[in-house]
Amino acid sequence: MREMERHVMIFNVIAPVYNWFFTRQVRTYRSLIAQNERLFQLPTAGRVLDIGCGTGAFLFCLSERGYQAVGVDFSPSMLRAAKKSTVGKSIELLQGDVTQGLDFPDKSFDLVLASYVLHGISSGLRQQFYAEASRLSNGRVLFYDYNKNRRIFTDIIEWAERGDYFEFVRHGEDEMRACFPSVERIDVGIQTALYICSPL
Repeated sequence: MREMERHVMIFNVIAPVYNWFFTRQVRTYRSLIAQNERLFQLPTAGRVLDIGCGTGAFLFCLSERGYQAVGVDFSPSMLRAAKKSTVGKSIELLQGDVTQGLDFPDKSFDLVLASYVLHGISSGLRQQFYAEASRLSNGRVLFYDYNKNRRIFTDIIEWAERGDYFEFVRHGEDEMRACFPSVERIDVGIQTALYICSPL
């Protein structure tokens, strides 16, 4: 079974659980945006792509700011949950696998972002992810994920999910620096960071 197919199976099962935390995620993302305002200053009605959008909480917050929000996820169950959670918002949701390429023209978004996606996939797939995010962004690429700080509870949870968390926390930032002309890391929590990348 391909790695991404295994991920689809897992996230199809856990999508309803993720949706329980939608309101809390919205509060978190609103706060993150407010505290890092310069990173989210886009052109009026700017286009934003959220890769691995899950249940749509980040998209919800970005659409509140008047941006054209587009979300892509490989899990049909996650997308169904996102449609329910974002009713009334002008958000476009599509199924797709970024590691196979997405059906958008080059440089078609002012911001491309992903939240807590990179640590779940292998280094080889992350390279494909970085390349596609760079291709699609006309402005910047932003990743919200773990930094190098670890805690035992997170280690246990991430070990159970069988992603690539342990390699990502050790080497993720170095991988980004090898793929993007510039990378700025802003630690926004004890274990979390924003990685602001300039596309090629």
